[in-house]
Amino acid sequence: MKDNRKNQFMHWALRASVCLFMLSGTTVLVAQDNVDDAEVIEEDSAAVKKKPKKLEIPTYEMKSVSGKVLDAATGEGLSGVRVQALNNKLYTAMTEEDGSYTISVPKFVTSLYFEVSGYNGMQCAIKGESSQDVKMLSSAFKPVYKDGVSIFSVSEMHPTNTTAITAESDIENTLNGSVRTVSRGGVPAQGAAMFIQGINSLNANAQPLIVVDGVVWDMQYDRSTIHQGFINNVLNMLDVDDIADIKVLKNGTALYGAKASNGVIEITTNRGKSQATRINARIYGGFETAPNYVDVMNAGQYRSYLSELIGTYKDSEDNSSNFHVGFLNEDPNFVYYPLYHNNTDWSKDLYRTAFTQNYKVGVQGGDNVAMYNLSLGYTKSDATARMTNFDRLNLRFNTDITITDALSASFDLAYGRSTYNLRDNGWAESYNNDNIASPNVLGLIQAPFLSPYSYVVTWDPVNLVNKVAMDKRVYAGKYFDASPNPFLFAQNYDSYALANPYWILKNGKGNDKNYMEQTQFMINVTPKYVVNRNLTISDRFSYILNRTSEKYYLPYSGTPSRFIEGLGSVSSSVKSQYGKETTVFNDLRAEWKKQMGAHFLDVLAGMRLSNYTYSNTYVKGYNNTNDKLPNLSYGLSFLDYGGTNDTWINLAYYLNASYNYRNRYFVDGTVSMESSSRFGKEADSGMKLFGVRWGLFPSLQAGWLISSEDWFNADWVNSLKLTAGYEMTGNDNIDYYATRTYFQNIKFLNTATGLQLANIANPKIQWETNHRFNIGLQTNLFDNRLSLGAEVYFSKTTNLLTRKEVSYLTGLANMWTNEGALRNNGVEVSVSGVIVNSKDWKWQAGFTMGHYSNKITDLPSTDKIDLYNIDENGMTSTIYKTINGFTTSVYGKDNVLTAKNYAAGVFYGYKTKGVFKDNAEASTAGKYGYLKYPTGVVGDPSRDFKAGDVHFVDVNGDGWISEADMVKIGDPNPDIYGNIFTSLNWKRFTLDINFKYSLGNDIYDYQRSQLEQGSTVWNQSKALVNRWRYSGQETSIPRLMSSTNTEEWVNNERFSDRWIDNGSYLKLKKVRLTYQLPLSLSWLQGLTVFGECNNIFTLTKYKGEDPEVSCGNSVLYQGVDAGYLPQSFSCNFGVTFNL
Repeated sequence: MKDNRKNQFMHWALRASVCLFMLSGTTVLVAQDNVDDAEVIEEDSAAVKKKPKKLEIPTYEMKSVSGKVLDAATGEGLSGVRVQALNNKLYTAMTEEDGSYTISVPKFVTSLYFEVSGYNGMQCAIKGESSQDVKMLSSAFKPVYKDGVSIFSVSEMHPTNTTAITAESDIENTLNGSVRTVSRGGVPAQGAAMFIQGINSLNANAQPLIVVDGVVWDMQYDRSTIHQGFINNVLNMLDVDDIADIKVLKNGTALYGAKASNGVIEITTNRGKSQATRINARIYGGFETAPNYVDVMNAGQYRSYLSELIGTYKDSEDNSSNFHVGFLNEDPNFVYYPLYHNNTDWSKDLYRTAFTQNYKVGVQGGDNVAMYNLSLGYTKSDATARMTNFDRLNLRFNTDITITDALSASFDLAYGRSTYNLRDNGWAESYNNDNIASPNVLGLIQAPFLSPYSYVVTWDPVNLVNKVAMDKRVYAGKYFDASPNPFLFAQNYDSYALANPYWILKNGKGNDKNYMEQTQFMINVTPKYVVNRNLTISDRFSYILNRTSEKYYLPYSGTPSRFIEGLGSVSSSVKSQYGKETTVFNDLRAEWKKQMGAHFLDVLAGMRLSNYTYSNTYVKGYNNTNDKLPNLSYGLSFLDYGGTNDTWINLAYYLNASYNYRNRYFVDGTVSMESSSRFGKEADSGMKLFGVRWGLFPSLQAGWLISSEDWFNADWVNSLKLTAGYEMTGNDNIDYYATRTYFQNIKFLNTATGLQLANIANPKIQWETNHRFNIGLQTNLFDNRLSLGAEVYFSKTTNLLTRKEVSYLTGLANMWTNEGALRNNGVEVSVSGVIVNSKDWKWQAGFTMGHYSNKITDLPSTDKIDLYNIDENGMTSTIYKTINGFTTSVYGKDNVLTAKNYAAGVFYGYKTKGVFKDNAEASTAGKYGYLKYPTGVVGDPSRDFKAGDVHFVDVNGDGWISEADMVKIGDPNPDIYGNIFTSLNWKRFTLDINFKYSLGNDIYDYQRSQLEQGSTVWNQSKALVNRWRYSGQETSIPRLMSSTNTEEWVNNERFSDRWIDNGSYLKLKKVRLTYQLPLSLSWLQGLTVFGECNNIFTLTKYKGEDPEVSCGNSVLYQGVDAGYLPQSFSCNFGVTFNL
């Protein structure tokens, strides 16, 4: 019964939204009729002129204010400057030719606002009735004022002539102090993981809410893709050239209720502003150089490494006499000598110099009935990895229509289509069910003594011998069961053969193979009715359709056959995935605002409904034998398929009231209540109405413009503002099935089908709640030439979503619960200064800095890690320590710690003290002489750490290196991060320089852990040349040892601080030179040319390819380098036409 009431209520709200949409659709038709029937008075007029209504101006006691407006660069008076009362256009004047002005304003007005084209707007506190002089700064500088005062912490940018493919790139180059951005690598349009003011969640989404033109987007952060190292970035469907404004809201976000705890990014697209038709065309392109890659061993070094390694294998004598160890045969007359004596740099031809091209056209215009903005954009960008590229087409039409004096409507229509040609990128967490298929990984680990090209064996009838000759027309290893096949040598050493990456590139090409297509269709209708001069009612209805189709193919040619436990022998693989999401969004609101003398009040109330439906189907199979027809059919081996079908609804009511007195004292209060079909029926927090549970989210923000006080007379301080606030916001990114008990379909040995319990319902699951207090100070000094800002915030997340251990009798390890808590505190600082301001030269510089620290303060008491001491017989004895928490396996085993009093996502492993140089040193390192490695084998409980082994730190002092010695060994959270920028103008030239930095963060270099492990037949980095080889040798690289050696192997390659690097860096992200040509043509309003370079250099101690790494959207995956394609040096050149 309760469920029925809940569904009826939700469906009623949805039906009401559809009705409003239909109404708004008719208003658009009416508007079109008005345009068609309008009488054009003048042939060359851009608008139909109507007689304006006479404004009724209230009567107040007035005062006269006079002064002069000057150009800050030249000191000359500026004419035509509009002078008005701050935030009140009823009282306006214009400056005379000498810049002087006189304006009459009510006595309660405390500040004036000045605005003119070519200059930044300026505010000035009224300190008397005369000599209110203002110096205007050129619009070449960053603006610091608006016509009003904001008490919220908001960072803002306006993309102009940008070359960014996605908005994240511009955000990281400009707003990194407000939004910590971590790039997802060098594949185009992959964007970045973004975090606003620290980490406020662990297992739910920790990235900000994205709102585009007032519509909340579902970013699908928790949706998976088929290709390794690829993320479905929904934001890449938005052309950055269509963006007018990006705002980062760091507080005061309670209006967005249960979705706002991680901050909000509001994106506004371009709208028509000019009644005269304006055409903007942009053409630009560029190149990106091939990236640097890890320097691995050459053929001679690898042959030495491999011959030494196989000597440590179990049954090494038998293996070394095997026929396939041809790489050890140094006789040039050996018939297969050429097959094993090449010197191949496998990575060299896997990369290229990539090119990009972009074409953008925008048209805007209209009249006093309708304004429009139409844009068309095309982008094609190649990745530096071969056979990987991105292609996008965007079309957008935004229009604003005046139907009557009281009724208007906005109508937006957008379509986007992007496609990728893809290959796997970087390392997968596990290869238990697939061959390694990433070309950039195979390029590093494939044996360098093999050739990528085929060798043909022919019979020489004269000399009566076999001859071997290279055939560069065919890649090697096409048929893995053919003989001889040099790629098979690894199978003799408890490993599996590796694919030839060039076959993957060649035969994996095609729209029916490794290909992804994304499409987005969006319609947004907003009717608006002005009831009277104070009250306005509007409704925003939006429908969004996102479709994703992804196909994956690992070719049969060049791919080895491999035995997969639970499946069988597999080689090629075919996969396909199709996803569709529809969003129905409606936001109905009423706003009442009124100026009552010295008091101004703005009240906003509304209802917001979001309905999301997501469906996904996938199918995969193995052993397709025809690379020309990679069809998914029942003829494939080990066929598997499945999918999801999720539907959820959010409904919110909100009320906001903003009050200010004399533009000096400000108070803003918000309260919203929101319910979601994802919330449990018995959630403890919030309140219960209409049979469903609602979260309640209040906010109170206050501000004081100190500089407008009559007693404030510091002439060198132009503006001084103090703000403070408290708010509660929520995070509703709950697992869709967390409130449900359900079974999932499984296959046993790929034949029998059954059902398995997958989750135990928790009816108390609810939203996470973030409590945040903030205090900020902003000031502008010395005629507004120096701007300083600082904000301190203290936040705590309660009802933190986490996993709780449950009884083994359930068949599950854990279940979802809200029994966690997280504290997150920090500070943000911004500094910007005008260094030079003359007629021809203008120079500005500044920086932003962010800092946060977080700590998990509560977790379920059942989540425990008991660490035991081990006695001299190898048996566990007493508990050494108990940690309230749990571990997560992220590119390793139990290597990320979530525990009380620890930061989020810390790396958990073993500390090291180098490598034992000899047995004399090793024999005294432990409690019982040698440090002991526990084998868990009865009768043979230990092995000794000997000369050449890693000296792990015995933290608990029991003489054994075991789980009890695992500690925090790294923290991916930075100490500080931000941007440094400078801009230099000389006449029509502009030089912009942007740096990005991050200090104090650690990186887990997973790729290096695979390339320096010294226990595999894979090729390794050149660091292994300096491995320990003789007694007394001092080195940081341990001896080689196969894991099959049951007498000597002690797991030197385990997760330890060997793989943790300092990830601090300072990167010169962008240098751009722009020139505006002097033109005075009737048909060409402006012509701008530019050239820029990106990712120019990086100062870092990081040993990997690029310290800007991210391999997932989860907090627990930050700071992990999985060897994704890195960003490289690039250049772009372009031209912009204004017609």
